[in-house]
Amino acid sequence: MSGAGPASEAPGPVLEVREDPDIRRHQIASRLTNVERRLLTYLARHQTLVACVGNIGAGKSSLVKLLAYSTGMNALFELPDEGFEDHIAQNASLFPLLETAKNTAKRALEEYYASINEFILCQARERPHSPAWLAAKRNLEHGALGIQHAYLDLRKMQLQAVPHLTASTCIDGSPLADRFAFCEVLHRDMDVPYLSAEALGIIDRRLDAEFRDLVRPGLLVVLKSPVDALLRNIRERRRDEETLRADDLPEGLVRLVRALNPRYGAIVATLRASGWYDGPVLEIDVSRIDFVSNVRHLIAVYEGIEALLVPKEFRA
Repeated sequence: MSGAGPASEAPGPVLEVREDPDIRRHQIASRLTNVERRLLTYLARHQTLVACVGNIGAGKSSLVKLLAYSTGMNALFELPDEGFEDHIAQNASLFPLLETAKNTAKRALEEYYASINEFILCQARERPHSPAWLAAKRNLEHGALGIQHAYLDLRKMQLQAVPHLTASTCIDGSPLADRFAFCEVLHRDMDVPYLSAEALGIIDRRLDAEFRDLVRPGLLVVLKSPVDALLRNIRERRRDEETLRADDLPEGLVRLVRALNPRYGAIVATLRASGWYDGPVLEIDVSRIDFVSNVRHLIAVYEGIEALLVPKEFRA
């Protein structure tokens, strides 16, 4: 499993998923089950961490579910909602610990979204730097740092567990995406900084001290999409912390999704430059590759993973 050694001289390849238009209907079952079988066999013998990252609503958890139950991998999620349960083969003792950490992160996320909306409402009625404005801003900064601490705690626990799990693991999210997409947006890309420079320094120190020696992905899967499609997906899934009422998203969430999209568009180059990740990357434009409801597209995703992870001699 990939560790935290020195970066390789040449970065790993970046592959964009494309549908094979020549697959005939009668070939679909064989093509899908064959690539699933090859991945299942390889990933059972070669312990690998696959991390899925992308903007809110891109479909990270859906892909992790499909991967886990098609290829025998463990699956670790970042939310405790029904349908997002961790899947860990032969190690049920981890469930209570991870569930506690996820519930803590969910509460922190709800508080954070509430602080954003409170600040946006305050901006509409108060002049900048008034006592009420400053109080709402402090609450927002507290919430922004709080959610980062909660997710760092969860990510750390998950990554500490990964080397001890049977077979390979796919994971929903990454501390690297949290830092180099989410935190960058909160500190640099909003109308005022939601995350202070001091808070960003705290996060960087935690990342350096606590994550340098933890396992790193053997493959990074980056999910991308236009903003309108992301917002549509968020409305359709109707998570409690993301919706005000039917088909109505909080303004703070909409602003966040719009600001995050360019950051995720540049995430590979950012991670390369930071020295945190130099391995192979699979990019999926989920507005074009619908792996959830189009089996030809799912085949393309699995074959892309295979092309980046599985040596040709193993596939023979």
